[in-house]
Amino acid sequence: ARTAEQTPSPSPVLTPAPAKRTSSEPAPRKKAKREVKVVKLRPRPRPGPFEMNLYRKGDFMHQATKDMCVAGSTQIMMNIIDRGKPNRSVAYQSRLYQRGRELSPNKAKLGAIGVDLTGWAELLNNRGFGPYVVESAETRRGAIRKAAKAIRQTGRPVGLVVWRGAHSWVMSGFTSTADPAHTNDFKVKAAYIQDTWYPSVSTIWGASNPPNTLVPVARLKEDYLPYNRPRANYPKRDGKFMLILPVLPGNTVAR
Repeated sequence: ARTAEQTPSPSPVLTPAPAKRTSSEPAPRKKAKREVKVVKLRPRPRPGPFEMNLYRKGDFMHQATKDMCVAGSTQIMMNIIDRGKPNRSVAYQSRLYQRGRELSPNKAKLGAIGVDLTGWAELLNNRGFGPYVVESAETRRGAIRKAAKAIRQTGRPVGLVVWRGAHSWVMSGFTSTADPAHTNDFKVKAAYIQDTWYPSVSTIWGASNPPNTLVPVARLKEDYLPYNRPRANYPKRDGKFMLILPVLPGNTVAR
């Protein structure tokens, strides 16, 4: 057995001194703080009942064919956002439809006509009117609350996916018990709706309301129904109330 005297001492561990940075080497960069852009809302947030509507006379556009509801709704939304002279060109609507088809994923599900919800959102983003996202809610009132808050924060309209996903509306404004920018304790009473199908009449859904109709939320249950397409299943959409929702750009707050 090895004695204590025979046990070798451990070799010393040499720790190298930190290398000196030469004058030619750049100093480590500090992470720059991202500045938050603040958008001041007009009118200013305030207590009490609230109403706003972005629509102006002339913004409305009828869909040129039965397949072009998304293109017609997109054209209305663009006219509302762009405060210049409204674009009422049918040829432009046709180009929106074709581009929306190109931007729509999974055309096997979509079929030979129409524009997918993703295509609708991307069409607005592609044309510089975004950012827009495809959003959902479990209840109708929850969806309309989301829509009202988004309109108030962004100053842009919302797309509503109606007739179980077969048609599109534009929500341009609302009336509520309180200002969504002032409190989360608000209830939407009615929505200003632009239905690009007007003045046509659906054999299933009946006559459409004229442009800029203020529809009570209770009446929306006639048209704004949970998503359900007969051709295919959409697990993230089926049974939900779908919206094309405007959002604030990254690192931006509205108050």
